Amino acid sequence: MRKTLLGVVLLVSVAGFLLVSGMGSVARADGGPAIVIKNDGLCGMPGSDANGNITFGGIGQVTTDVTNGNKVMLKCMGTGITNLSGSGQSFNGFGCGLFDGNGNFYFTTDSHATVSASGVGTLTCTFKFS
Repeated sequence: MRKTLLGVVLLVSVAGFLLVSGMGSVARADGGPAIVIKNDGLCGMPGSDANGNITFGGIGQVTTDVTNGNKVMLKCMGTGITNLSGSGQSFNGFGCGLFDGNGNFYFTTDSHATVSASGVGTLTCTFKFS
């Protein structure tokens, strides 16, 4: 239950940061080459408490990768991410969301994040559109 609650908190944090960062509409490659948008705003990053449980870890920088017009990968990287466990941690299947420029909210649990013992974090969330 605690991990689910923290996942929801992370989701709200990520969504809030993406909304505040002014991320535009969800780009689509529409069958053409992939579109990569670097420095596409800020995002909330997962971190770890002393017991290895997921918690809000800090702020990272977003890169958005759009492939085949129906798949958007939100990638986030950051340093100085909170990890109180003393070892690297990995998290999968937590809630991740983004808003487009029209205010539509997209949600996925196709997610993965790692944070090293030294506080370097990565997050990847994949959104698939039909």
